[in-house]
Amino acid sequence: MRFDFFTFGGSQLWEDIFFYQKWRIQRHFESKKCRLLDPWDIQRHSGSFEECSKAFYKYIEIYELPRQKGHMIVMIHGLFDSKNIFKPLWRAALANKFCAAAVNYPSSQKSLDAHVSQFETFLNNLVDINEVSFVTKGIGALILRELLNRRNMEWQKKIKVNRIVEIAPPNQGSRLFAKLSRFKLANLVLGPMLKDATPKKVAYLPDIDKSIETGIISCGTPIVNLIELLPNDYKNKLHAENEAYFEDAKDFIKVKNWHFNPLKNKQIVKDTICFIKNGCFKK
Repeated sequence: MRFDFFTFGGSQLWEDIFFYQKWRIQRHFESKKCRLLDPWDIQRHSGSFEECSKAFYKYIEIYELPRQKGHMIVMIHGLFDSKNIFKPLWRAALANKFCAAAVNYPSSQKSLDAHVSQFETFLNNLVDINEVSFVTKGIGALILRELLNRRNMEWQKKIKVNRIVEIAPPNQGSRLFAKLSRFKLANLVLGPMLKDATPKKVAYLPDIDKSIETGIISCGTPIVNLIELLPNDYKNKLHAENEAYFEDAKDFIKVKNWHFNPLKNKQIVKDTICFIKNGCFKK
């Protein structure tokens, strides 16, 4: 007998590789075992991806799920975050008639290339969607940069990329991460992305194609805001004023923020939806 149960998170162990109407199939980053989760994060099946897919299509019939269609906003969180940081934006996206998928990935467990491979699988498995926009937070912007510069991928043949909003992106690399990467404990806790997000590594990442409209929201976090209070000699070693800068961005704004999760800032959520809809942060 099989019992359905809540999963209680596991954001640093499981990666989303399929999404449909709030249902998702996740894969364990080490064992590669998959599990099917319903919209309430209750596990409905486990096994291989094929087995979970078959189980999902049975639930489609049982619950008579409507087909998702149109324009989807794909949300990519930052280091040591989870998909749940995007709840305020996810609600706003649905209210504005977008499809929305906040994607979970084990950010502290794998390298940038490995994360890109997961998102490639996720997009390859995306069904009934012909257009996507992306919203990233933190290092999610670096993953997206590499993802969009991989050519001749299967998903690119069926899905158009519309617009991108990057929230607090380390587009010039993070000086703070560079300092932390010198310590074994920090590398153990935060994983390979700690070094992949340093200025030295980010300098080799390709830029996003100019044809894709990109908006940048530069916003403080409590940690960054405290760094800004330090004397210049110390401050400049830990944070660059132009860290979020992207030369070909269509629009760039700075927003004051003291939330650890900037998506709790109503202005950031409002501006993000505005750019996705209109290609600018202010009408």
